[in-house]
Amino acid sequence: MSKEGKQFEEDLKKSASDQSIFFYRIKDVNPMFLKANTAVSKNDFDCFIYKKPNLFPVELKSTKAKSVSFSEKIIKKHQIKALENASKYDGLVAGFIFNFRAYDNSTYYVPINEFLKYKYIAENQIKEHTYKAKVNKSSISLDICEEIGIEISNVKKKVRYRYYINSLLEKLINRNGE
Repeated sequence: MSKEGKQFEEDLKKSASDQSIFFYRIKDVNPMFLKANTAVSKNDFDCFIYKKPNLFPVELKSTKAKSVSFSEKIIKKHQIKALENASKYDGLVAGFIFNFRAYDNSTYYVPINEFLKYKYIAENQIKEHTYKAKVNKSSISLDICEEIGIEISNVKKKVRYRYYINSLLEKLINRNGE
């Protein structure tokens, strides 16, 4: 992960803490520190965010590009499946947070069901859809995130960002009828 991606994660975590929101980053195992031929489990997602009454399993993606590739190198199949499975449980609200650094640090939460719907339409090149933005078969763009996601407001404080996580969670809790 890039230095900027790590800073994005740190800024989200600090923003959540400043707003009295539980944020737990699941630590990645560095295979370089393991014995040869040791199996490494893959994290299902990057973090858990909690605000009563919901738990939010979230995968974080930060890019300087205007879109995030569906490539297995970027968005892993097991991450998509894990978020989809988590969303089936009452009280769990799963999704992605996409951060577009070079575009005014635009940041969006995209629920997993909306992501899957878009990915299916994009990859299968279904002509009839309701998206206003261009559908790209190999990525999800900032324009699509604006349509199907919820913007996470943020401000730059000197050099680092503060994200208004509480506002996002309130919208998600209201949307999910909790």
